[in-house]
Amino acid sequence: MLTDTFFNFYKLTENIGIDQGSEILIKMAEDKPLFLLDTGTSADDIWKRTDRFRECIELIDDAEVKKNLLNSIHFTAGIMPDRESIENRFNAVETLENTINDFIDSNDEFSNKIAAIGPCGIDHDWESIEYEDTIHDYYDHSTIDDERNLFALQITLAKKFNLPVIVHSKNGFKDTIDVLKTLKWNKGIIHGFSYSKSELDFFLDLGWYIGFNGSVTYSGKDKLGDVNEMLDYIPKEQLVIETNSPYYAPVPLKTTVNNPSNIEYIYQYIATKRNTTIRKLKESVDNNCRKLFGL
Repeated sequence: MLTDTFFNFYKLTENIGIDQGSEILIKMAEDKPLFLLDTGTSADDIWKRTDRFRECIELIDDAEVKKNLLNSIHFTAGIMPDRESIENRFNAVETLENTINDFIDSNDEFSNKIAAIGPCGIDHDWESIEYEDTIHDYYDHSTIDDERNLFALQITLAKKFNLPVIVHSKNGFKDTIDVLKTLKWNKGIIHGFSYSKSELDFFLDLGWYIGFNGSVTYSGKDKLGDVNEMLDYIPKEQLVIETNSPYYAPVPLKTTVNNPSNIEYIYQYIATKRNTTIRKLKESVDNNCRKLFGL
């Protein structure tokens, strides 16, 4: 399988079940992927996420498949900006730090696999499928300031652990860049990139890697021409690719629950727009992950 820099396996298996999750892991292990990054949403979910991964891998009989998965899988630890986390941001980030330290000091087989802080950031895209059934009328200027503070606290934590940051930024470019300018820890990925070329240039100039997911394949997407232009424009040294599973399944699977084994469709689409091959694109993405994550 090809490198995937953002998916939530726990959330995926909540949708499809343990048995199918195990089958997907087998597909993910094909071709010995260099790097697979499982992401969460809350301060202490690293434990249940690694347990779920372990639960599914134990259903696999093939020792070589298990080895490939254990070699490639890595995890993030971070807090997405929901209402409770924003209101209790200091306690939430303290819990996150304690959880990371406890996990690193544990005997867990994945204790050395925390690769980044995040996803964390700014999200005001109320129409996103990721916010389905969530109420947002509690947001005001004060809440947005607190949201920025939650983001800043996690970047500060990333500095402390000397880890990259996975930044989630939707409809909040100015708030995002204000925090990044202040903290000056420009080490990580702007995942699921959804801004314009001028905003892309800002992140590129600071040295951020840019992650694209299956939404780039949607023919009906607004500003698709701009998206395709950006796919060709971005330097190969700063491009990474993700599924963002279980969301944003690529064409031709758009109406299905997305999973990491669909990553090839995204690579193929981006390779075509960049007039290159999947093999060359894979080499670039793998090299970028080696550099960013110290593989």
